[in-house]
Amino acid sequence: MDIEKEKNTTQFFKELKSDSCDFDLLYNLSLKGIYLYEPLFRYKNVKYHEYVIDISLMNNQYFKIYNDKQYERFIHLYKKYDDKHYERFFHLYKKNDDNSKGFTLLLLNEYIVNKLVNDNINYDVLKYLDDYSNLPLYYLLKYNHISYKILDFFKSDDLPYDLIIYMVFVEMFYFKENINIININKYIGKFYFSYRIKSYFDRDIKALEYIISNVINNFENDYCFRDFRIKPYYPINLLNKYSLIIYKPNVFYFKHPDENIEKLFNSICGDELLYLLQDKTSIEDKYKLFNYYFEKYNFPKDLSNFEIINEDEYNLIKDKIKKDREDTAYFKKDDLWFGNKDLFNINHNLTKTFHLFPNTYYYSYEEVDTFATTFATNYLNDIELPKMLKNPDYIIYKSEIDSLEDNYFNNMMIRCCIIGCLMYNNESKFIISILIELTKEYLPLTYDPQENTLCFEHTENDCKQDWEEEWPEEYNELFYSTIRSTSNKKFNNLFKVKYY
Repeated sequence: MDIEKEKNTTQFFKELKSDSCDFDLLYNLSLKGIYLYEPLFRYKNVKYHEYVIDISLMNNQYFKIYNDKQYERFIHLYKKYDDKHYERFFHLYKKNDDNSKGFTLLLLNEYIVNKLVNDNINYDVLKYLDDYSNLPLYYLLKYNHISYKILDFFKSDDLPYDLIIYMVFVEMFYFKENINIININKYIGKFYFSYRIKSYFDRDIKALEYIISNVINNFENDYCFRDFRIKPYYPINLLNKYSLIIYKPNVFYFKHPDENIEKLFNSICGDELLYLLQDKTSIEDKYKLFNYYFEKYNFPKDLSNFEIINEDEYNLIKDKIKKDREDTAYFKKDDLWFGNKDLFNINHNLTKTFHLFPNTYYYSYEEVDTFATTFATNYLNDIELPKMLKNPDYIIYKSEIDSLEDNYFNNMMIRCCIIGCLMYNNESKFIISILIELTKEYLPLTYDPQENTLCFEHTENDCKQDWEEEWPEEYNELFYSTIRSTSNKKFNNLFKVKYY
């Protein structure tokens, strides 16, 4: 138990709530070590201060940016992500696998998205997010920086279940969107839903209380299947309190002569981890698992003289636990997308426009060469290209009217044409980089913002079978030669190719 950190936390929140709040004192207390179990944007006397960013990052807590000073501080710190002198701001991300780069501590309100859209120097600062594609794409639509057609065409149609949980809760809880959070459970089973929503948001005491009332209370048997019951964001008394509430009690029990250590371990450990400790003589054997907790609660790394009891009781019900896990460890992949009205308040009917082609060489070279000729003739001529340059959405509408075949070549060409139009008109590098990131999932591209060019990287034909035909040129060369076939020299010069 870290007595100093507990005292610092008490003093921190007392000062935070005072009318004459001393921010230098808050900052110094944070440097010494605190448990920051609530976001600072809830406190009006500090929410606009630039050091909110520092304190939030130091303590792995959510934050919002409201003004230029905070934005500049955020940019400054994130540029130092790999600088050892700034390790105190990011070490928690790098030690905690569930939040390797902050998923995402920065809540994307309208102010920060507007700033990034208009900042062509620091446009890529969000690259440290766990998701640098669909997450910002959604907020670009929400704050009217892209059309729904652009989102519809570039979005992924099978979003990861953990991203769904994160986004839906952030929208509902922090941005007050009218969404029923328990709708998530229609598409994501309790095994994934219960654990993930707690592991992302248990750092915020008010969010955790909301989850207890509106999620956990809807589950009949919310057992902890994972190693840890709760993250170390709380003083001991609160940690013990909430650990008892968010899951049903463990079956195994950690027994130790020191009552405080015994209580702490039973609060933080799930049965999975206690099971692993059964035949250990020291916690040191599992040091890496506890590393994050050693730091936060200062218990001895060579802790020994403990016993794990209740093995017989566990053996009696382990088959039932296993069955419950199997029954609830599912998610409905086809429903995890932005077009699901139960999960997202997007006022447009979206379509699943892009089909994953498991073998991009399904078509013969002759067929793909025909696609290229047809595309250049119908979309890159002197009549259609100016319309596209004026409004990048135009090519999407035209392809729908033309009933253009939905294949890999055509889909990638439309994407690159839209990106090229934005580059041609010197539009936001932030928007361009997000659309490129979404396209790179299917086509290797390199964006040079200084030169304002997009390079088609070499495409390996590893999908081709030995018996299939040899192509005289690869996809990247076909994309390059097709998109540069216009009479507009400025547009053509936006594109490069890397040959094998």
